[in-house]
Amino acid sequence: MTTNKQATNRTFRGEMTEDLLSSLQQLFVEVRQQTEQICAKLEIEDQVVQPAAFVSPPKWHLAHTSWFFDCFILEPLNLAQTSKSPQYHFLFNSYYKSLGSHWLQSSRGQLSRPTVKEIMSYRHRITEAIVALFESNSLSKQQLEVLAVGIQHEQQHQELLLMDIKFILGNQPWPEAYQQAADADKLLLPARALGWLESTENISLFGARLTGFSYDNERPRHRRWISGFQLADRLINNGEYMDFMTDGGYRRPELWLSDGWDWVQQNQICHPLYWRKQNHHWDEYHLSGLEPLNPNLPVSHISFYEADAYARWLGARLPTEFELEAYCSKDKALFEKETAFWDPDETVYPSPERACDAFDTGLLWQWTNSAYAPYPGFKTTNTALGEYNGKFMANQYVLKGGSVATPKHHMRASYRNFYRPSDRWAFTGIRLARDL
Repeated sequence: MTTNKQATNRTFRGEMTEDLLSSLQQLFVEVRQQTEQICAKLEIEDQVVQPAAFVSPPKWHLAHTSWFFDCFILEPLNLAQTSKSPQYHFLFNSYYKSLGSHWLQSSRGQLSRPTVKEIMSYRHRITEAIVALFESNSLSKQQLEVLAVGIQHEQQHQELLLMDIKFILGNQPWPEAYQQAADADKLLLPARALGWLESTENISLFGARLTGFSYDNERPRHRRWISGFQLADRLINNGEYMDFMTDGGYRRPELWLSDGWDWVQQNQICHPLYWRKQNHHWDEYHLSGLEPLNPNLPVSHISFYEADAYARWLGARLPTEFELEAYCSKDKALFEKETAFWDPDETVYPSPERACDAFDTGLLWQWTNSAYAPYPGFKTTNTALGEYNGKFMANQYVLKGGSVATPKHHMRASYRNFYRPSDRWAFTGIRLARDL
């Protein structure tokens, strides 16, 4: 039986059978519904605020992920779904400069109109129009390829939604829970000692295979020489990070990159993003609410600067993206374990038992010390979709592995997530490496 994931993977090989077309249509509908389920837990007021320039109001995500299909599929067919399309095109274009001017990201919270109700109506019209195209059997291979990108794009925004929702609710004077807490008994697991996995020097292939879906920044597949190294067999936990803080980690400039030290000083950073100290005790905000800090949970929402400083403090370093990809690639079935990743009905919690395997892959995105740069031979298309990834290849670092907020069908060893080194509202953690 063809799975939805196989449908997106095989679209690019020109094998779009009736069965695969039906599966791709089903996946499209499921993803649209999942996005709405994420927002269904929110109050209207939660959907319109923007507490920081890098956060987008949830209603904007609902609109933008609809605009994508409207702009790249429906508009070229003269099927744009509303008389307000020119306004929506300006408001909900994110960064595609070749498509014209757009509303500034930092000002998205100023938009009281269109309302959430209007945006939901827009979403439903877009979904219905795309489903009608599927059922007409008139979609070309190129249009199906764009649809597959659009599905993956919306899944990316599902994780962004959870990141933004957590920041919106977690930065209230009295942080609100997004959903029910996990079973407390499951979160009291004893931490295992940090071990080290050893890899000898070798030449390996890196990047996406041609047999499955991938973004252009994952290609072309190529060979690289990897020196011998050791990789920590789990993520750093809260208790270990607290030791770094107790030892003056945020007050010792010798541990920090110059830009990182400036960031700490200018922003008065002295603890991870969602930690709060009350009455001499530390709490941590999760999507399930504010809870006492659990020392055995992986430390999360960490910037590259903090991860790098912690590694220096412990006499280690951050891994390269290729070292992490090599380990993620060893278990071919690892990223097929769909139950290991985010589901709308379960609590998004970085619990040790949410890991896919003993290596903790899929628990938190892991910072690497690899700058986000093009692979040898990297090429983009001349279309607006060519702006999707390549234009951001400066001043950012690659992250690997996925997180508890990463949707199903969106995990692969070659995936290259990327953020600025000061960013920490993503579900990020720390894995260490050492040279042999």
